[in-house]
Amino acid sequence: MYYIKKYHKTLSIITIITLLSLLNTSDIQPRNIRLFPHFDKVVHFLMYFTLAFIFMLEYYIHHHKTISKISKILILPLFYGGLMELLQLLITANRSGEWWDMLANACGIITAYFAVLLFRNSPLVHKWMLFPLKKPMFKA
Repeated sequence: MYYIKKYHKTLSIITIITLLSLLNTSDIQPRNIRLFPHFDKVVHFLMYFTLAFIFMLEYYIHHHKTISKISKILILPLFYGGLMELLQLLITANRSGEWWDMLANACGIITAYFAVLLFRNSPLVHKWMLFPLKKPMFKA
């Protein structure tokens, strides 16, 4: 319950990414949507940027760790991204795991690290990240 309270934003993003990664997309016909080549790599970048940014900020704010300790947790979103690619390859019929998707995930995670370096002491970010803790969502 402790981790659900402290990391509910990160866990929500993980749930959304898992659903989107394992969803059957064969019924979606993007004929009318004009997308540029490799649009899915941009989506991977943004999903894992968001996941890593929120995770590192939650870790930093709740545990008051230094930024050097935060850099050590970068492996967790990267491992999760690899797991999602592997699951797409093994358990879905219409999805495939790709190395280029993994590279886009890693680029998003590394970019998020530098964004956390820039915004970790921002009062607005702290207020936004801590907002739900004023009224706990769950009772222990």
